[in-house]
Parts: sequence; C-alpha cells; structure tokens
Amino acid sequence: MIRRFLPDEPKQRLRLKRNLAASAASLIYTIMAIYLYLEGYFRLDMDVLMIIMVVYWLGLFSFTFIIFTGINMRLPDPSMTLVQMYWSIPFMMLMVYALNDLRNIILLAFFALLSFGSFRLTSRQFFTITLTTLLVYLATMILLYINHPLRMHIDKEILHFIGFSLTSVLLVYTGSATSQLRERNRLQNIKLRKALEENRTLATTDDLTGLITRRHFMEILGKQKAWSERDGSDFVICFADLDHFKYINDSFGHHTGDVVLQTFADIMRKSIREIDYAARFGGEEFVMLLINTDIEQARTIAERVRSSIENYNFSDLAPALNVTVSIGLANFKQFNSIQETLMCADNRMYQAKENGRNMVIDE
Repeated sequence: MIRRFLPDEPKQRLRLKRNLAASAASLIYTIMAIYLYLEGYFRLDMDVLMIIMVVYWLGLFSFTFIIFTGINMRLPDPSMTLVQMYWSIPFMMLMVYALNDLRNIILLAFFALLSFGSFRLTSRQFFTITLTTLLVYLATMILLYINHPLRMHIDKEILHFIGFSLTSVLLVYTGSATSQLRERNRLQNIKLRKALEENRTLATTDDLTGLITRRHFMEILGKQKAWSERDGSDFVICFADLDHFKYINDSFGHHTGDVVLQTFADIMRKSIREIDYAARFGGEEFVMLLINTDIEQARTIAERVRSSIENYNFSDLAPALNVTVSIGLANFKQFNSIQETLMCADNRMYQAKENGRNMVIDE
C-alpha cells in the first residue's frame, strides 16, 4: 500500500524511505521523551515540551514533503542528510538540558543519527557533525551548571562527556571508513560502466571508419524487420563496394587506402538521415539501411553517395587518385526476407561492377 505513494525514480524512492525510517526512529524517541516527562524526569512545563515537539516535527514533515514533491532535486545535496541531522541536534540537546537525570538515554539518539549519516556523509562531514554535537553538548552542560548546579554531579557529567566523546570518535572512524568504502565503490562502478561502454563501442563500431560493424548492423536489421512487419513500412538496403580498391592500396599505399575508406564512410554518414544506418561490412564493402524509404528515394541517396566520392578531391593525398563506387539496392517488401534482400543488393552491386563500375543499380 505504501509503495503506491513512493516516487517512481529509484534514488528519490530510496531517499524517501531513509527519511521515513529516520522519522520512525524520531517517533520512538519522542514517545520516550513523553514517557520520561510523565514519570517526572523532566524539569519542564508540558506546554513548553509540546511546543518543542511540534516545532521539531514540523521540520521533519517539511523534509518529507520536500523529498516527496521533488523540490530537493534542486538542492546541492538532494538527500538533505546533513541538514536533517543538524535539525535534530538542538532538539536532542534541549531534551538533555531539561532532563533531571537519564540524559544518556537521549544522547543515544545521536548514535542512531550517525548511523543514518553513514549512508551519505563524507568523512569530513562526519567529523564536522560530531564536533558540532560535542561542542553543543559541552555548552549545554555549562549552561546547566550555571543555571541549575544542583541538578548536576560534576564527576559523573565529566565521565559521561568523556565516554560520549570517545564513542563519538569511534563512530566517526567507522562511519568515515564506511564513507570511503562507499566512495571507492562509487568510483569503481563509474569506471566499470565506462569500461563496459567502451567495450560495447569497440564491439559495435569499426575502429577505422567509425561506422557500425557488420554484426551490429545485422542485429539492427533484425529489429527493423520486426518493426516493418508490424507497421507495414518498407526499408532499403544499399550494398556498396569501392572500385579497384586493391589497386589503390598497391599503387598509393595502405595509408592512402585507409584515408579513402574513412572519407567514404564520412560521405555515407553525411548522406543519410539520423534514423538511417551505415556500416562497414569488411574491407572495402559498405552497406546502408534506409528506413521508411522506397527504391526511388534510396536511389537518390545512393547517387548522392556515388557522385560525392567520384568528385572528391584527393589531390592533397595523391594527385592521380580518383575513387568510384558501385552500389546495388534492394527493398525489403520485395522479398520479405533479410537474407534475400541482402543477397539481391549484393548481386546488383556486382552487376554494377560488370556493367562498368561507378554506378547504382536498383533492378
């Protein structure tokens, strides 16, 4: 039932859960404070105690509201962990000041507070919040001694302060270690995601041309087939092979051949839309997938590619270098089979070779 009211965004959901858990812990200590008052341990009027409780809980409800509505996303620290902890410290110290005895019970709330901070605080924040608490606690004891000296046993209070300080330091150490471990895990996860993304890029992208690989292209083609069968749309496969590429490598060198491949890949990228795909099939063979396109439109694109590489000026690289390409086209609806469409486009590309090269054939 409660899950229906939690935010959909995972991080916000976690922040709200932690906030509610902290509120539940605060509720326990609030009930404990009321019980101690009823048993006569507080030197405080009921009206004053209720005002303190109401102000404190209004703050807690405000934090919950801010997280629930997403306002916290505009803040530098969306979890507001440090702010919530600082809000709780004055409440705890007021209870310590008002208690005639059993002050250590309220001080235990601080340790519970630090345990929630371990989810988010840095080592420096752990140190700051603990030092602040110790100073406020010391100031509370001094005020108590000045205003109500008979309610204190100096020896016991000094021992309590030393014990509280040592325990706090120990918690700071363990909390800082947890924080550092969490930070290392976060950085390792970032590196892992980056490595996975790099591996994915290497697996799907051709190193030389930057186009997608043959394997990735076939995966995309399978998905496009499913989409086309679902909505009745068509797509065209363009098979392209650079003419006399072996001669280019042998005559001008492999570096020049690589530049030619990169140039042709760039021409293909610039000639198609963002929804289309261009891939290097291997060697000097390339293929394009033109989505929601008929043969006539595909021919226009293929002619643009053919003309661009034919007229490209390679004079800076090799003055005598001229590059052409043969392209074959086939549309999916003609065959309703990926393999047959690819084979037809491939055959038409070879037909362009046999007919003299430097041409586009679509039938």
